[in-house]
Amino acid sequence: MPMSSLPFDLLRSIIENLANDSRSLLAVSLTSHQLRVEGQQILFRKVALSYYQGSHTKFLTAVTSSSLLASLVEEYHQFDLLGRVDLHEPLWGLTWRGLQAMVNLKILLFRSWYGHPSGQILHGCTFQLEVFKWESCDDEEWLLEFLINQSHLHTLKVDWKRPALDTSGICPGLQVLHGDRNTMNAFLPGRHVVSLKWTPNRDELAFDTSMDHLSEEFNHIRFFTFGGFWGRPRLDFVIRHLRAVEVLELVGLKSLARSVCSNNFSVRLCAFSHKPYRNFNWFPKSPDYGCLSSHIKLTAAGEVGCP
Repeated sequence: MPMSSLPFDLLRSIIENLANDSRSLLAVSLTSHQLRVEGQQILFRKVALSYYQGSHTKFLTAVTSSSLLASLVEEYHQFDLLGRVDLHEPLWGLTWRGLQAMVNLKILLFRSWYGHPSGQILHGCTFQLEVFKWESCDDEEWLLEFLINQSHLHTLKVDWKRPALDTSGICPGLQVLHGDRNTMNAFLPGRHVVSLKWTPNRDELAFDTSMDHLSEEFNHIRFFTFGGFWGRPRLDFVIRHLRAVEVLELVGLKSLARSVCSNNFSVRLCAFSHKPYRNFNWFPKSPDYGCLSSHIKLTAAGEVGCP
């Protein structure tokens, strides 16, 4: 049967199933004008390319040359920028202009080489993000200027070392937060974060300070991950505040009993896990644990069992 005789709704469904096959989507986009529109909408929706493949520069050139293509991008990953930010350097300049062009961007995951400050590349961007992961250092002032206008943001990972900067009132709809204690102090107060991934920095290993100032905010948390590359402080300082937690993940846990035996703590959990440090991952990405048939009970004695 000639392709032209197929119902277009059927063709659209076929193209949708190619969402993870960029080569086939590219081929479809070159077939006809009608299919090009459908193929490009999917091809440009989520972009996570490697600069070393040469395709990243081609993508940025395309979106800076076409406002239509730029408007299709909803998710963008950029992990390949080398050296310090220089908007006159070809890739940096392309990325900056590309971000300004992607007016409908919803998800941005960004990492600069060796964490070099890069926040100025966000200057002039008008998109409204829902998910923002930013891995570079000493960008707090640029990020504050950017985040002030991000009223739709619900998921944030950021490195924050400037406690003197006022973050109150920004990101009012924040639900998922990933960072160290400084990030928590900046973005937990006054918000209803339900999913927290606390990845301590090296200086927090000897942490022995009360978390009472965040007690109210901890009471909202339903999904909690604790630990990271450097290990983690004692759970004792925070566990008594986790009144609503349903899913608990302790990274690098060696002895559950040693973590909680001194606490008068009892909570029913839908899931409990312990694992070695792994690379960044939002936790939980899609919090849906209704299918679990049993619960795990964590008691003051440090026992784990199914009630």
